[in-house]
Amino acid sequence: RISILDSGDELSADPANCAPDQIPASNGAMIAAMLAPLAGQTERLGPVKDSMDALAAALAKAEDCDVLITSGGASVGDHDLVQAALADWSADLAFWKVAIKPGKPLMVATRGKTVVIGLPGNPVSSFVTAFLFALPLVRKAMGEVDPLPRHHIVAAAEPLPATGDRREFLRGVSDGQSVRLAASQDSSALMALAQANCLIDRPAGSSEVSVGDPVLVYNLQNG
Repeated sequence: RISILDSGDELSADPANCAPDQIPASNGAMIAAMLAPLAGQTERLGPVKDSMDALAAALAKAEDCDVLITSGGASVGDHDLVQAALADWSADLAFWKVAIKPGKPLMVATRGKTVVIGLPGNPVSSFVTAFLFALPLVRKAMGEVDPLPRHHIVAAAEPLPATGDRREFLRGVSDGQSVRLAASQDSSALMALAQANCLIDRPAGSSEVSVGDPVLVYNLQNG
């Protein structure tokens, strides 16, 4: 049993009826769709406003879930209240922030038998961290022996820049033999994500990749 909670004052539950200061609450629907082939039962609890009362009311509905996946509110801004709300819910923080890009604010906590994965709010960051962390967790919980995403090696069809101090997962388009970058690597670029069919795994501190060099990729189901 999985509960999905996306939070943010800017989120509209109705994509066709967004106020000028709102955006569609796409992350909850996206995560639910990613989990659909794996999970026995999912429940969407959002979108939830950025208030401790609203978050507490939503978390009360997640009392019996095995996995709680939150989206948004996991960073350090004035409206990022999820970590504090989880503490009030008696969840114990396991770790917060990972050295990857996108997805640095990832958070994991536990509450009894419930595992909580707090994903970033930017949609691409939310997708990438769900792919790398949430899906393997659910596969393991459902009994899969090898739950981690599988990778393979292809040739770079274009130069790839050197990386900094974080491991980078670039959105790419692969024909099975080579791979090129998707149109945009911005963490809000949903159209580029929809056009991508793989993630290019670039370790931290990697030098520039030339055309024809081997690179590691993970195939995506949404491509």
